[in-house]
Amino acid sequence: MQHLVQGFTRSRAEGKRDQFSPIPARALLEKLSGQREADTVAAMPLMTEIQMPRPALRILTLIGGLVGGAVAMQAVAQGVEVKQYANGGIYEGQFLNGRQHGQGSYRLPNGYEYTGQWFEGEIRGIGRATFPGGDIYEGSFSAGKPEGTGTITYADGSSYTGEWVDGRLHGTGTLTYADGSRYEGSFQNNMPSGEGTLTMPDGFSYAGDWVNGVRDGAGRITYADGATYEGGVDAGLPDGEGTLTQADGTTYTGDWRAGAMTGQGQMQLANGDSYTGGFASGFFDGEGALTYANGDSYTGGFRAGQRSGQGLFTGANGYRAEGVWADGALSGVATVTYADGAVLVAGFENGQASGSGKITYADGASYDGEWANGTMSGQGTVTFANGDSYVGAFADGRMHGTGRMTAADGASYDGAWANGLRDGEGTARYADGSVYMGGFAGGVRNGQGTLTMADGFNYTGYWSEGEMDGQGTATYPGGEVYEGNFRAGRRDGHGRLTYPDGTVETGEWQDGAMVEPLVVPPAADAPAVSE
Repeated sequence: MQHLVQGFTRSRAEGKRDQFSPIPARALLEKLSGQREADTVAAMPLMTEIQMPRPALRILTLIGGLVGGAVAMQAVAQGVEVKQYANGGIYEGQFLNGRQHGQGSYRLPNGYEYTGQWFEGEIRGIGRATFPGGDIYEGSFSAGKPEGTGTITYADGSSYTGEWVDGRLHGTGTLTYADGSRYEGSFQNNMPSGEGTLTMPDGFSYAGDWVNGVRDGAGRITYADGATYEGGVDAGLPDGEGTLTQADGTTYTGDWRAGAMTGQGQMQLANGDSYTGGFASGFFDGEGALTYANGDSYTGGFRAGQRSGQGLFTGANGYRAEGVWADGALSGVATVTYADGAVLVAGFENGQASGSGKITYADGASYDGEWANGTMSGQGTVTFANGDSYVGAFADGRMHGTGRMTAADGASYDGAWANGLRDGEGTARYADGSVYMGGFAGGVRNGQGTLTMADGFNYTGYWSEGEMDGQGTATYPGGEVYEGNFRAGRRDGHGRLTYPDGTVETGEWQDGAMVEPLVVPPAADAPAVSE
């Protein structure tokens, strides 16, 4: 979710800052205001240099001192004369009392030309000025400068049509750029100021307040991708109170600072999620409440778009997690209640139980001990709902290592475990008093071991899958002793059975019975031994 907020901050606020602030065609304004030092004849300054208030005094002085430098070509009945000046300029037009007056044209060798009305030696009225670079101004003049209404068209195709004051864009006008961008609205001292609308070919537009060429005040921004912003603007960027509506339907209403969501606000995402609370630099930040479309919710602290600080997450299925968060995950002591009723109180790291903790299940079973990566790992104690218990080592949530299991009926196992099963060397004591000491594998007797039963039966030898299997010695309650091979818990293979009276049977056995006796028939089979 936060990436949506962040994405807006970058694309909307930063991406348009340099492009539109204060106005895309500053070069046009520089031409209009005469600020480009590199121009030989910088727009209006050429005319003002020649025709500042009472500029004809200077021209007349030049004329009076030329003595042949200025040639009066002809004076016609209408008062039209042609005069050439020492700087190469030529004036052709009407004079009155020795000053340009009426209609006239003035040309310079560098290509500058003015044709239009003059009044008592200054450019005043309606006229047309062509500049060396190809720029053309047509409109009203006063004191040698644009005044009133007029249009300047630049060589690159850009133009301005509107009101002028003292040679500057001032009043209402339309500025059109060569790339198709267009500003229409109020100007002051060559800069958009007041109400105005900027429209760009890529679909971006701004309608609202301007101050000295910068979007400032209240306005509406439409972005190229269809998103819109309406509210306060400062230095060209959303600032103050405002509402953003993105093309996918996501909306934000609240505080802005320097183009980023900062302060208090509400966001409704297109997927149905919603957030109310603090923002900073376009991210959820501070205290807030986030409600997901599926019914889950989080209330608490945020930082840089992530859950941070004290907070409570509640799942629609009954899951709850309350505690300290960092970077979006539980980090520190927390209490987690699962949908099945289990409750875990533990330390957390990166969202996983770590360190010491206790989980209690709905049926009364519990684990109290060490955790790592969200699982029981290390030393701990399990108490089962039926009264059984285990004290010992765990790994990845299973009994693993050395531990002691005690059953409610008094049975116990003390020894090695692997993956939750008896595995390795250990001692098993059964409720009937039987004891097994030896090897285990996969939870059953395996390898070498000794079983001593309460009725006096004893077996020492090899085991496989919980059964006597291989070479071993069995002593029966009646005193008989069998030494030999076993298979699946029964005498099988070569063996010798010795009776209490000294009688010995030696031979081959199969499935507990003698098949090739050497002396006398075999004694009764040993009692079956179960796990």
